[in-house]
Amino acid sequence: YSLAVDIGTNAEIVLSGKGRILACAAAAGPAFEGAHIHNGMRAGDGAIEGVRIEGGGIILKTIGDTPPQGICGSGLIDAAVALLRGGLLDQRGRLAEEEKDAPASSLKSRIRVRGGMREFVLLFVGEQGSGQDIVITQKDIRELQLAKGAVAAGIRVLQRHFRQLECFTPIPNAAHIDRVFLAGAFGNYINKEHAVALGVFPDITAGVISSVGNAAGEGARRCLLSIAQRKTIDRLSTSVQPIELSAHPAFNTNFLRELNFPPVGIRQPERT
Repeated sequence: YSLAVDIGTNAEIVLSGKGRILACAAAAGPAFEGAHIHNGMRAGDGAIEGVRIEGGGIILKTIGDTPPQGICGSGLIDAAVALLRGGLLDQRGRLAEEEKDAPASSLKSRIRVRGGMREFVLLFVGEQGSGQDIVITQKDIRELQLAKGAVAAGIRVLQRHFRQLECFTPIPNAAHIDRVFLAGAFGNYINKEHAVALGVFPDITAGVISSVGNAAGEGARRCLLSIAQRKTIDRLSTSVQPIELSAHPAFNTNFLRELNFPPVGIRQPERT
């Protein structure tokens, strides 16, 4: 089995195997592209793409190694994993309250309330050359949960539909999916282990995930250059069975289940 996921405002998901191709589109929202995030931006120079908490301090990596200007989707994922591991974020997606449940750490001073909303300060103005405070707000975390819940639920629905089509074939899961192709600009910078840890790709291990860049653009170029490629695309397109998630009875149930974060720090199961 192969799984392809192109994550943007919509997440296009394709699952193929046993001569069948199933496809769906999940309304993931723009969080993975940095939109609707307080200090969000697209993956470009100055975007925070990596976040680590070490020794009571924060280590950030920006695209282009330039002063931080905001945070992109991959940085948001890294930040959520770091906050979960640091005890500053719970599995329901709730940021810790400084006075009540933040752990004894110098980082708890970075939790504050602005405009009635909790937020975690990744960078205060002036740190690492930043011209502004760069924060992760409670709303940002909720946007991330909605996005990752939609993608994960879409994958679950395709897996379930395969089981219904292949009555005697086990549902494709971590033990069956051999390859995952992650397309789009988001996939170029994402930490696959962290995306798996947050549950974006449920029951799938990071080792089978490959980033393939702008696959849609590459496919379009090939079709423009090759009649044979266009014939292949025409043939494949007639073989794809679309699954409408909005009308699928299992989508909402899976979406609600996938909103919470898995226990982070626990070793992911190995493929068998």
